[in-house]
Amino acid sequence: MSPWTDLTISNPKVDENEELDKMLSRNILEQFRAAWLQDPGVDFTDPNISIVNADLTGLPPTALHYGEYEALAGEGAGFGRRLADFKILSEVRPLPEGQHSFILGAGRVPEVDRAIEQMGQWLRRHLGS
Repeated sequence: MSPWTDLTISNPKVDENEELDKMLSRNILEQFRAAWLQDPGVDFTDPNISIVNADLTGLPPTALHYGEYEALAGEGAGFGRRLADFKILSEVRPLPEGQHSFILGAGRVPEVDRAIEQMGQWLRRHLGS
């Protein structure tokens, strides 16, 4: 759900979706990053910090869901491409006009309910019923 895979905060969608995402912004992401990684010498491109740069070999089947309007939309799309590059069985599902943490609309937004059903189908298919 709404993965943040590149702590360099360099994906253009962060700024492109600034006015659309009601929960996240570059400033908020920078604050979160500063709180989590307090060492000033940290290299944000390090694969141990930014999984987008990691060797994904052996990752299990992975489902990605993110909102197209969220600041992290580029992260979901980019990580989906990386999963495909590593031939990881994956499913990438952007929710049109979805916000960060769109799942909070469960029970009130039909598109969110459909996304939750898709998540359940994925889990049943890959983990058993």
